[in-house]
Amino acid sequence: MSDTVAFIDVGTNSIHMIVVGFRGDSLGTVIFHDKETIRMGRSLYERGVLDSETIAKAAFVLQKFSAIAKEHGASETVAMATCAAREAPNRQELVEAAREAGVELKVIPGREEARLIRLGVLGPDSARRTLCIDVGGGSTELALADGKEDLYLDSLSLGAIRMAYGTGVDQTRKVTPKQYESLKRLVDAQCYRSVAAIKELGFDEAVGSSGTMEAIAEACAAKRGNGDASYISRNELKALMRQLCSMTSEERTRIPKISASRADIVIGGGVVVEELMDLLDIDRLTVSRAGLREGMKTDYLLGHGCSDFSPRADSVRNLAVRCGCDTAHEEAVVRYADELRSEFAKIGLLPEDDPMDKLLEYAARLHDVGSFISFERHNIHSYIIIRNSYLAGFDSSELEIMALLARFHHGSFPSGDSKLLAAFDRHTASMIRKYALVLKMADILDRCRDSAVDSVTAEKLNGNVNITVSSESDISLVIWKLRSIAEDFLDVFGFRMHVDFLRL
Repeated sequence: MSDTVAFIDVGTNSIHMIVVGFRGDSLGTVIFHDKETIRMGRSLYERGVLDSETIAKAAFVLQKFSAIAKEHGASETVAMATCAAREAPNRQELVEAAREAGVELKVIPGREEARLIRLGVLGPDSARRTLCIDVGGGSTELALADGKEDLYLDSLSLGAIRMAYGTGVDQTRKVTPKQYESLKRLVDAQCYRSVAAIKELGFDEAVGSSGTMEAIAEACAAKRGNGDASYISRNELKALMRQLCSMTSEERTRIPKISASRADIVIGGGVVVEELMDLLDIDRLTVSRAGLREGMKTDYLLGHGCSDFSPRADSVRNLAVRCGCDTAHEEAVVRYADELRSEFAKIGLLPEDDPMDKLLEYAARLHDVGSFISFERHNIHSYIIIRNSYLAGFDSSELEIMALLARFHHGSFPSGDSKLLAAFDRHTASMIRKYALVLKMADILDRCRDSAVDSVTAEKLNGNVNITVSSESDISLVIWKLRSIAEDFLDVFGFRMHVDFLRL
């Protein structure tokens, strides 16, 4: 397997490339990313073919991307074309032009595109039954996955550019309610079979991807005022679409996060998202920044024998490496956090088996990523980085929990009524504080960054929790710091804490 590989996605709207460096058993780190909007689908849906100007533009971009990939050490390029290329009667002209530009372009079927998008968004093993919806320029891919199994895959002839330039509704102008309803009916005609099949199979969560999804999520977040573009709510989307329809494409650019390159096609993409959310009764759609390119990367690894990996664990490791985390300290805090969690579970302070256990491990690996910006207030920087990192395999709630665990590991500890916990129910907020205190204690145990603590045990005695820290070294600073958070321990766990030192 090559050490560095370029992955190119020739889409209906844009050409994207990522260059990935593979090291050891890693899922790979993106070392370069770029895209160029060429609107290949516009000529196809307006004229029925890819015109010579569009093909020449695509070949030029591919030639430049290929050169950039080689400059970054890529010894192999994997390039795939999707909806516009597979539907164009003259697609072979595009393939030949790509070959002359030095890129072997593979035109993939719609169901294969759906499978790869699922791999990119969820990884090879989804944690729960999840529906992926990717609204591209020419097609919408649907993938329903449970664990390693793809329960349903389909590609619909629906997309932002197709709906903007292939329906007869001029969306550079204001779109009337009657015209918008006609667009909805076109969506219904294309998706009714898939909707019926998906509803019969059922799903626990829905995730959206693609530039259209990201633009809509960012616009909704801007109107909401909290900047959280990790999801789309149905009610907010409906309000946004009504506003967009009442404007010309030029006027739409005044809405925050609606760019000039997106203003003429955002209604075409938005109507697909809105109608699918209505038909599938989705009130909240998590938005992922991953997609086909990430799926191509994962599929490449699977094809080269790397079948035993975790997208979640690997994305966490890659973020820690990119931020220059102290690996020895990271490993020590992970070990101490696990020991404390295990000891606390034995005496009933924490559940024996809880989904937050794994989030604690990941947060322990990432608790210091904020030092990349500055050690001062590094816990707050860590929160911002984790919350906005779009780590593969995590939903927005999990990212928020990990970010909060990292934020609380340093500095003053939050009270139970902290506004930072307001988005969670009382039980979840309580568990976040418990696991955050475990992480804070684990970080203290490696205060001197020397992994000097050999073991830590806990027991309940006379209504108190006695914690014994064992070491061959003088760890008086560690013991003093642990004792200083006794009031936080009492507030979080409801027991007084005593800390003893056992010299080995």
